[in-house]
Amino acid sequence: MKTYFKLLVAIVSLTFIQEVKAQDQQTGPVIQKISSLIEEEINSGKVPALAVAVIDSGKVVHLSANGLRDVAKKEKATINTPFHVASVSKTVTNMAIFKLVESGKIDLTADINEYLPFEVKNPFFPNEIITVEHLLKHRSGIKDDHEFYGPHWDTPKGDPVLQLKGYLERYLVPGGNAYKKEHYDSRPNHKHLFKYSNTGITLLGLIVEHVSGMTYEEFCQENIFQPMKMNNSSWFLKHLDSALVAKTYIKSKSRGFIFKGHNGYPDYPAGQLRTSISDYSRLIAGYLNSEDNNFILSKSTTQLITPPQRSAQAGFFTWFQIGINNHLYYYHGGGDLGVRTISIIDPEKKRAIVIFANHPYAFDDLYRTIESHMWSN
Repeated sequence: MKTYFKLLVAIVSLTFIQEVKAQDQQTGPVIQKISSLIEEEINSGKVPALAVAVIDSGKVVHLSANGLRDVAKKEKATINTPFHVASVSKTVTNMAIFKLVESGKIDLTADINEYLPFEVKNPFFPNEIITVEHLLKHRSGIKDDHEFYGPHWDTPKGDPVLQLKGYLERYLVPGGNAYKKEHYDSRPNHKHLFKYSNTGITLLGLIVEHVSGMTYEEFCQENIFQPMKMNNSSWFLKHLDSALVAKTYIKSKSRGFIFKGHNGYPDYPAGQLRTSISDYSRLIAGYLNSEDNNFILSKSTTQLITPPQRSAQAGFFTWFQIGINNHLYYYHGGGDLGVRTISIIDPEKKRAIVIFANHPYAFDDLYRTIESHMWSN
């Protein structure tokens, strides 16, 4: 059975690669130029590895991985290499929640306490309701305490030991040994103000667990990764071959690229996903083509998440807006120790650019130049 499964995975991956190569040939000089730009970035010595996908008219027209996933061993990255994608992970947590919204198990406007194993209340506004929508839009009033998270975020130790329920209860509920009133916003108008909250997104992961009766990893595997044939994706290193995962690097003038260890932290639904460029680009291509009914969410749901571009004042469901070369996109970036990533999408024109890097260098010029070459008209 295992042999059959491995063969099936290989066939699916090969088919996907062949389709992308065929599309590369059709696009011609533009894709060749993009490939050259990526090679220049690698050859500059700024970053060990880059994985890049470009989607045009709903089709993956460029898919590549260049450089080294392991500098010391000189092992090359491939399109199936899992990269730590940092806060781009939030786009997947978004989909997990909307999978349950779509099935009628979660109401976006309901009090989150209907879906939690303990009560969460802002001590400054005890009669105020926090909704699922507030969490998705970073308007819940729940704040990140860097004194608490610092030791987890800054010191890579691999998979977290703390479970979602235990750590969130300690952090958010009076009497917990990590609880502070200051973990909540005291401003009267905070529901109308954006405040980026990793804790709030992590609470969505716990909601998924409590509503589904599954662990967050199990739910994502069964409802997102497996249906989308994302065979190199997991929230935990233990579910991957860690020897094949891209190592994350910082750079020293005297010692070059240094691997400090694999990142891991208790708020993992907000930033700990490891996925390959092949897997994630397949997920995004599916999202952009959701009207085909081959995606995990319906077209009406994806349009709710990323509607036609409008004012950002009311906020969006997890994604943000960015202007690139006079074009407007939804995007989410990610940054961590040894990591920088970005996912940029235009659902109306079915365009996307995805970049994963295993070093936190500034690749703004790269994605802006790719966008210009692809869609300058």
